[in-house]
Amino acid sequence: MNIFLISLIAFFFVSPGTLLSLDSRKPFIYPVGGEVLTGFRDEYITEDGSVRRHTGIDIQGEPGGGVAASANGIVSYTGISSTGGLTAVIRHNQKIRTTYLNLAGINVRRGDVVRQGDIIGFLGAYDDISSQECHLHFGVIYMNSYLDPVQLMEIDYSSISPYLRLVYIEDDFNLY
Repeated sequence: MNIFLISLIAFFFVSPGTLLSLDSRKPFIYPVGGEVLTGFRDEYITEDGSVRRHTGIDIQGEPGGGVAASANGIVSYTGISSTGGLTAVIRHNQKIRTTYLNLAGINVRRGDVVRQGDIIGFLGAYDDISSQECHLHFGVIYMNSYLDPVQLMEIDYSSISPYLRLVYIEDDFNLY
């Protein structure tokens, strides 16, 4: 699995037009700085009594605290999600999206270009059934399948070639 994730990073996550070097920032960062309350694929019970598995991670945060874009991309959705209330989704290329649920406010609109670290929304929702504390539900979707955000963000990026460069084109990323 780790080789798959490293390959995935090497081909899809480098910011458009940048050169990856040993001292560069990681392609993805945690959107808030709190403790992970609910892990990827942890089970929880819904209001109707059914058991579900978590599709991302819940990260604790302070009410009103900013939520940062985890990586460069284009906002592809803002609105209400039936499972996570106020939601924002960022498309990083044709295959990868990150999701930000349980927001109290959204600072971006569909079509906005965001850079890693830009504040896209604010924490404040407490009504998610998977955790009773103020938190952000953060997910990573690759080709319509959820990945564990923690595994993705804890890869040792220094092992990837500093000469790899990706250029964004409308249909996909090309390797040069």
